[in-house]
Amino acid sequence: MVEKTDQFFREDGTLISIPAKLPKRLAVLHRIASQFSIGTRYPEKELNEIIGRIHEDTAAIRRYMVENRIMERDRDSNYWLTEVTS
Repeated sequence: MVEKTDQFFREDGTLISIPAKLPKRLAVLHRIASQFSIGTRYPEKELNEIIGRIHEDTAAIRRYMVENRIMERDRDSNYWLTEVTS
């Protein structure tokens, strides 16, 4: 089931709030993930800059994306999309 995410975003694309319920949160995270390219590794600083344009709590968004296997992270704090995201 595809969750609608428009209610969580302002017209300018910024996130109003991170949904508490998992299905809605996953839908929002996948929408945010669409800002990234498969096969590209993003240093944490660059990832924060991109996420920061959408929501100020970059740490929470990063954490949720890794916990839900939308992104992976290595020991050097580089992040990339998982193949499942596509």
